[in-house]
Amino acid sequence: MLGQVLDGIKILELGGGKASSFCARLLADYGADVIKLEAPGSGDVLRRHGPFVGNTPHAEKSIPFLYLNTNKRSITLDIVSPTGCLILKRLAQWANVVVEGHSPSHLKGFGMGYEALSSENPSLVMTSITPFGQMGPYRDYKASDIVTTAMSGLMYLSGDADKEPIRNALDQSLYVAGTQAAGATLAAVYQGMATSKGQHIDVSITECMALHLVQAVSSYAYMGAVRGRRSPMNSGLDEVMPCADGYVLPSAQGSQPWEVAVELLGVEEMKAPKFSTAEGRIAHGPELYDLLIKGLWKWNRKDLFHASAERRLLFGMVQDAGDLFECPQLRSRGFYTKGTNLEADGVEFPGEIVRLSEGSYRMQRPAPLLGQHNEEVYCGMLGYGKEEMSLLRRWGVI
Repeated sequence: MLGQVLDGIKILELGGGKASSFCARLLADYGADVIKLEAPGSGDVLRRHGPFVGNTPHAEKSIPFLYLNTNKRSITLDIVSPTGCLILKRLAQWANVVVEGHSPSHLKGFGMGYEALSSENPSLVMTSITPFGQMGPYRDYKASDIVTTAMSGLMYLSGDADKEPIRNALDQSLYVAGTQAAGATLAAVYQGMATSKGQHIDVSITECMALHLVQAVSSYAYMGAVRGRRSPMNSGLDEVMPCADGYVLPSAQGSQPWEVAVELLGVEEMKAPKFSTAEGRIAHGPELYDLLIKGLWKWNRKDLFHASAERRLLFGMVQDAGDLFECPQLRSRGFYTKGTNLEADGVEFPGEIVRLSEGSYRMQRPAPLLGQHNEEVYCGMLGYGKEEMSLLRRWGVI
């Protein structure tokens, strides 16, 4: 069997949370050896985030934790304690990369910032993922996904113009930042192979989201125009509309003439000349909206999606988690993989995210139990004896 593309890359993950956990998971999925450092006793805060397997709150049953930490090892270490700092320095000598999600002043506060760790290992790459980055007046502010999404400007453009802005669901800013951090980390590791020098990567979650505002920011830069949300008084095209069993997205875009969409929906009044041009459909938007409702209500989502695709129309449908689980496109691409630990044995969840023709994703190990690999790392890697480990446990260091 061929190895994976990141075989031999060694990573420490500090701080937990979704953004840094996702970044480290992406790297682990392609072969990097990731050791996750968790606080003794409590572990990553994600272990306390629901939902939980079987609706039973438990540190080893958090579904977000199980998803974000596959292919990693877990050790416990109090990195704030003097002994913990010494152990962290030894681990930094072993690692190629540190991924961390603490506030900028936290690690420096007890002498474990980038300067200190890179003095132990000059080729070390350290990737720091925080809400606002390592510099600037907001650098030490805490924030959640709804805050970073709002501060990025993306929320201002989401929703209808006559209502308040709305947010995306499920902490998307944290996953976007984790993905971009993983890419930047690989670029730094690649450069370090040629220069033997490490570097500090500064990832701002807010900036990762603000990069999505290409048109809005460019419009302001060129014309001073603040782009707003869409008017609710439109035609219903290219927006979410109800059908018989959910929601769909009818569209007049693409190479097909308007008459093809009209024929598909089967509403005779839509053949009127006033709807035949884009300008006419905008001018008579409210009237067209009601006719679209009339036509869409005859269809269920999947039948309409496939019928429109056969006619080369750009229609879409809103899928829920159950639809995704049964989606023939995702199934055919092997999007799901099976868990192998006690809490997820045989359970399918999203696995391979991007595909390489060689050395791609592999499910090597399930998400770890808290401190599951203490003996393996402390004794096998760092050379501690069983009695020393016992002392470290008694002192609360591990």
